[in-house]
Amino acid sequence: MKKFIGTKQVSAEPMTYGEAHTKGLIRENAYVAGNDDKPGYFVEYADGYQSWSPANVFEEAYKVAETPLDRVNIEVTDLMERANKLGNFIYNQNDGKDFQALELGTRAFLIAQHNMMGAYLNLLCLRQTCMEGGEVCRPYCLTFEQILPLIKEGFAVRRNGWNGKGLMVFKQVPAHIGSNIIPTMQSLPDEAKRLILDSGNHIDYVSQCLIFNPSTGEANSWVPSISDVFAHDWELVKEAPNNKK
Repeated sequence: MKKFIGTKQVSAEPMTYGEAHTKGLIRENAYVAGNDDKPGYFVEYADGYQSWSPANVFEEAYKVAETPLDRVNIEVTDLMERANKLGNFIYNQNDGKDFQALELGTRAFLIAQHNMMGAYLNLLCLRQTCMEGGEVCRPYCLTFEQILPLIKEGFAVRRNGWNGKGLMVFKQVPAHIGSNIIPTMQSLPDEAKRLILDSGNHIDYVSQCLIFNPSTGEANSWVPSISDVFAHDWELVKEAPNNKK
């Protein structure tokens, strides 16, 4: 026989065995006298079917998912368990010999998967902590791979360890600049405008990021350094520093 894992959503409330019997959820020919105080749950399924389940059986299969925090808690627990299992296989099981016996590409995939699971788990735990404390979520202490989706989506980000006050990085929105606009552009020298127009009729700005200094108003092109890529102090910029005196 094959193994199956099921996922279903139910509504439930505490109910003893005796209460379930009174409600008609325990068949008379299956009723066991003396178990009336046994703890359990009244369970109602999405299709309206009702049943009774012993507490230990129900609590092993189901977790409270009433609020967003409940659902985050479930996801954190589940992901942590799966990440730990994979990490144990990679680094500990049989002293790592089972993992090393795998083909190179498979090993690389599993290590990448384990790292991505850890990165996602870190984000989940950060959100969990903020929700538990009633705080506004503030992404911080992130790695570059965690902050990269925010850059792609147009958010401004920075490293906490940068010396420049208020420095921030953001992407430039891809833009098509037509021949009618090129002659008026202040950011291009005249010779560059001539050559561009001689060779074509437009400029397409793509895949560019700027690092902006709000203290001076200066913006420079930016690509991450190797230290930026390996850093763990990336954070979301929510407010620009107030430089007004």
